[in-house]
Amino acid sequence: MKLIVREIVVQAPAQTVYALFTDPALLVQWMAVTAEVEPGPGGVIRWRMANGDVCAGQFIELVPYSRLVFTYGWEREEVGIPPGSTTVEIELAEHNGATRLRLTHSGLAGAMADAHAGGWVHYLQRLVTRAEGRDPGPDPWVDFRVPTPRVSERQDARKKS
Repeated sequence: MKLIVREIVVQAPAQTVYALFTDPALLVQWMAVTAEVEPGPGGVIRWRMANGDVCAGQFIELVPYSRLVFTYGWEREEVGIPPGSTTVEIELAEHNGATRLRLTHSGLAGAMADAHAGGWVHYLQRLVTRAEGRDPGPDPWVDFRVPTPRVSERQDARKKS
């Protein structure tokens, strides 16, 4: 298993960044086309990507404006990461009106961890754009499906040759 860790600084208050994960009307402005979010321990977090893939899990912990923990996985069976099978931890620390966001995604193996690491880079940049008051625009990944382990392994092999 690999651990994905991403850190970014957002020029926005922690309350704004926290809301982008916990308010379905805001989640659809940077990552999803539809979202169901029940922000409380055991509450649902589920979103549909522009490509039709659906991610689903449950909140484990919420500390307003400083920490969110939720399970994560895909409803598309061939992805091999079932809903709730991995964990995403988000820590927020505000200083002088800016927020440091640290995302840790655990429970992913091999090529699938690498694929999700790239996905988090893409979507966190869209989050920054939205949190800082700009429109991230249509998701350029609308035609990209969440890779399956087989596809990810073939892509890794091509990179190495």
